[in-house]
Amino acid sequence: MTPHNTELTILSTTIHRDAEGRYCLNDCHKAAGAAKKDGPSYWLATTDAQKLASRLDSETTGKSVVTNEGRNGGTYVAKELVYAYAMWINVDFHLTVIRAFDALVTGQIPNAAPKPKRIRKPSFAVTFDRCMKVVAHLPNVDENQKVLMAARGTQNLCGINPLEVMGYTALPAQTQDNYMTPTQLGSEVGMTGRRVNQILWKEARLQLPTPGSSSGSDWGMTERGLAYGRMFDTTRKGGRGSQQQLKWKPSAIEFLRPFAKTPAQTA
Repeated sequence: MTPHNTELTILSTTIHRDAEGRYCLNDCHKAAGAAKKDGPSYWLATTDAQKLASRLDSETTGKSVVTNEGRNGGTYVAKELVYAYAMWINVDFHLTVIRAFDALVTGQIPNAAPKPKRIRKPSFAVTFDRCMKVVAHLPNVDENQKVLMAARGTQNLCGINPLEVMGYTALPAQTQDNYMTPTQLGSEVGMTGRRVNQILWKEARLQLPTPGSSSGSDWGMTERGLAYGRMFDTTRKGGRGSQQQLKWKPSAIEFLRPFAKTPAQTA
């Protein structure tokens, strides 16, 4: 049988005792709400408190009120004074103190508060499989998008993105074409990625700027661009989550060659 606690607890506050068995009035004050007007020193200065302490001192050899200085100091009083102090604060707190002492005497205070239950997050692998089943039959969504949606759902539920765990920074295209970034295209003809984007936009009419889009990409394909480009799902640089990036087939280089020796124009 588990032994019961011998400490007095009032409203989840442990009331400490000194070596003589007196109770800490400062702890009682804390349990009552710690209002300044209810401070132990104010009550001990009342005539009623002084008369009661004097009467208790006359009946025993010990002191009914002791104040200790230092780090672990405080005012410690006999049990009868705890009752009186609680009554002085208000009726509700007085009743709470009476019931706390009753619980202590009858052994109703458990040895320790129960440990909070640990909230276990589901396995990210199992969660990813379940998310994939949910998105499997979505219409008008390609396989890359389904994987990305399942990965985002897993991160929301478990705090882990399985694509990032496995080191994927981009999802491969469904075809065998070697899609290239604007920077990679530009390296073939001696251009910067910025210049490539300008040509693909203003000259070739393959893309349009889409700043602030929900996909995270700064560019979107025109109808003409659909034959040359593709959106890839990539991991965000320096942060969590994914975004889309527009890449191009190597054949898009043909749109750049006429401008290879043309100075870049100011946007």
